Amino acid sequence: MADKKKVLVTGASGLIGRLVIEHLGDKYELSGLARRPVEG
Repeated sequence: MADKKKVLVTGASGLIGRLVIEHLGDKYELSGLARRPVEG
């Protein structure tokens, strides 16, 4: 199996950032940046 591509999500603690992480989590290796702590 090929390595997952890496994605950096900015605004990971916000509404859209959380949805992006939820949607892409199975397909990509995710890293998140946020001003506030990310819950979950």
